[in-house]
Parts: sequence; structure tokens; C-alpha cells
Amino acid sequence: MKIYIYLLIFTINIFANVTEFEEYISKEIADKTPPSVSFAILKGDKIVYTKSMGYNDANMSQKTTTQSVYHVYSLTKILASTLVMQLIEERQIGLNDSIKKYFPNFDLRYDGKEVDITILNLLNHSSGIGDRSSEVKDMMGSQKSDSYLELPYMPGSEAKYSNAEYIILSKVIEQVTNRRFDELIKEYILEPTEMRRSDFTYNKSMAKEQVYGTIQFFSLAGTVMRFMIEDEDQDFYEGCMLWLKEFDIEWQAAGGLVSSIEDMAKFLSAYHGNRLFSKETKDIFINNKTVKVDSWMSSQEEVSFGIGWYHIHDKGKFFYQHQGLGPGFRTIMRIYPELDTSIIILTSQTSIDIDDWADRLIENIITEGKNEKKSI
Repeated sequence: MKIYIYLLIFTINIFANVTEFEEYISKEIADKTPPSVSFAILKGDKIVYTKSMGYNDANMSQKTTTQSVYHVYSLTKILASTLVMQLIEERQIGLNDSIKKYFPNFDLRYDGKEVDITILNLLNHSSGIGDRSSEVKDMMGSQKSDSYLELPYMPGSEAKYSNAEYIILSKVIEQVTNRRFDELIKEYILEPTEMRRSDFTYNKSMAKEQVYGTIQFFSLAGTVMRFMIEDEDQDFYEGCMLWLKEFDIEWQAAGGLVSSIEDMAKFLSAYHGNRLFSKETKDIFINNKTVKVDSWMSSQEEVSFGIGWYHIHDKGKFFYQHQGLGPGFRTIMRIYPELDTSIIILTSQTSIDIDDWADRLIENIITEGKNEKKSI
């Protein structure tokens, strides 16, 4: 009974006191930086607060709701790594399996000598395979290839973020199960968690709740993303902002999911509640040894990669994190284990300082947590 009372008090306090964060969002939305925002707060595996603000489209004809659908981009990798861990639990895949078990033609070398990588190396971005490694496609073929890939470091010695690693993981999954990656995500994750507003394409049921992405120029991210989006996916300019049309992402496992804040909160709730795999599997997921990331470009103090998640120490706090960034959208998920609290933020613009937004939101929550203890 005490747990429910505590949760009720926490929920009431959150409802009353995220107003500072919402006021900040309101000002940004007024300038269309971004036009649309949705966020969620979880306490343990309980969804205690969801909120959506702004408009889905340039005409402001459709208000954003908690069922509005965004590209979540690389937050997809957390679902992909969850699927891998589910298959490991079923003993269909081994965490320390060599990639050659699935693709015998993989020829990887470091300092001129042949080396091997494992499923774990792909999950924690420590394989050394980069996004521009064109040789990988040939090595995954059934025919013996003359291609080989010289790696920049010994696998497992450091971590560098790469979409290619998760694309390779999806091909391993498809080979093992003889099924498509998107079908398995639906069966293993979307359907059990009742994530009905999530898919790898904007299906008909999402048409009225689709969020359209925007790219704001005069920012580093905006300039880069402008050259990543195809001409046919661009809609029109509104001042210095480019509105995008509906589009899908081909590289599903690396960042192809579209979803709502309501659905992403359902996923994180099931993840925390051990409803997707056993507690033992989750312990491996969360507590497996991490690999340090060269974070010279990051303002955060200490960054390493575990299975799926970044492990971050910053401003006296420890949290697990993943971001999503691509044309038109920027997103983030964070888990604060010491606070037993998680947050998710989805936005419809590329150039958002999403780390700052997440910092602002958690500071509101921490402040209310202190007030809550005083009131009990």
C-alpha cells in the first residue's frame, strides 16, 4: 500500500511541477524551434506523466497528442538490442558468438593481422566497423569475396558509434530466424507491449497523427541534415526552416522506427518491468562491462558504451542514455537508476540541444523529489 501512496504523491507532484519545463517548451514552440514536442516520465515501470505540445504540421491544423507519431531514429537501436537479447535468452544467438558463425566470409584485420568480432562487439559499438565500410556488404554474401576490412583499432578496445553494426545485427537475426527484422520486432516487442502506434512505415492508421519533421538552418546539425534528405522528401521552406514530407528509413534496425510518446513509454515500462525478458537477461543488458567512448566532442564528463545504451556520468549523476538524430527529428531516452526514474523526449526538429532539454526536465523532477520527501 505504501508503494502506491508513494507513487501517487510522486505523480501529483510531477503533474504540478513540470510547469517550468512546459513553459520553456511553450516558448520554443512559439518560435517553431521545434513546432512539436512530446515527453514522458516513468517511475520504475510505471508511466506517471505524458505530455504533447505544439502542432504536427505547418498549417497548425493538427495539434500534437500523445498518439502523434515521430521518427525516433536511433532509439530504434534499443529495441533492436532488446530483440537480440531476447534471442540470446532463447539460445538462438550467443552473446560471444563470432560473426563468422553467421557470415564465414567476414575478413577483418587490424595492423595487418586477421581478427574476429563478436555479437557483443556489434551491440556495444566496439567492432571498429564504421558506416562507410563498403566491404561489409560483400563479406555478408554467400560467395567468397576478395574484400577485407582493415579496422582502426583492436575490437573491444574502444567504442565508436556506427549504424553499420546494427544493420549487421539485423542480418544475423534474419539469418538465424529466417524471418524479416520488422516482423520479429512486431512479434517480440510491439505486440506484447501493445505499441499500436509504432511501425517501420507510416501506415494508414497513423495518417491523421503524423508529425512532420523540420530542419532549421544556421546550425551545424541543420546544415549536415540538409544534405542527407532526398529532394523528393523536402516539402517547402518557411523562412530559414525546411519542412519535410512523409518518408521511410531503409536501414530499419539502425533507426527506422516511427512511434508515439505513448508507445515509447509503453516500451520502457515493459523493459523496466522485465516483461520482455527475464531479470537475469536484463542484468546482462544493463551491467555487462562497458567500453570507453572517445568523447572529445561531448560535453558530458565520462561516456562508455554498454549493450545498446550509453553509460554516462555527468554533473554528479549517472544515467543510461540513447539519442535519435536524423533529418527533421531529434529524440532522447534516459534512465536514472538511482532515482528509479526515466524520461523520453521526442521533437520535430533536428537542431534541438536535446541533452540540455533532458537536463532541464530531470532537474525539475529532482527538485520535486526533494519537496516530496519533505511532505511525506
